[in-house]
Amino acid sequence: MNLKKISALFYCLFAVMSCVDDLDFTQLENYKATPIYSIAAVHFTVLPFQFFEQSGNQMNEIREITDFNLFENDYIKNKIVKLEFNAEVLNEYDNDFILEVQLLNANYLPIFKFEKMSVSANDLAYQFKQTETLISNPSLINMRGLSITIKTNNPSLVLNPNDSTELQFKSFIKVYLDTDA
Repeated sequence: MNLKKISALFYCLFAVMSCVDDLDFTQLENYKATPIYSIAAVHFTVLPFQFFEQSGNQMNEIREITDFNLFENDYIKNKIVKLEFNAEVLNEYDNDFILEVQLLNANYLPIFKFEKMSVSANDLAYQFKQTETLISNPSLINMRGLSITIKTNNPSLVLNPNDSTELQFKSFIKVYLDTDA
């Protein structure tokens, strides 16, 4: 029995000693933390009656402007390195739409325009993503609002203002921070 204890102890000691490697604390010096935050931006639903003026004339374009002061926090303003705009669109209409998103400054003037989104008719799962760095676009730091323009791709198409189809737009912004900045 004493031989069994000695052999078990020898086996445990061998297993523990064989897994030991020198610790390299210099790896911590090269580590760079880059936190990522997702922030809801704009969400709205467009119904057919919203494409009509009070006089009954159909409009081919709707524009939504909203305040979005991401950079009022100095920590984010000083540490941000990259911005990723994400959008999801649910289009129940039998019409294609073009969506244009612009970032606005404090005077509601455009400072950056994202690529146009072409959403096909009855596309219930359209997704869009565009990433911009502050190195290539330093004006992004002046963002104070968003402008979203929805245009019908076929202006001759007549919409029914009593229809219940809808276009839903949801967006969020991912903010990448550099804690060493």
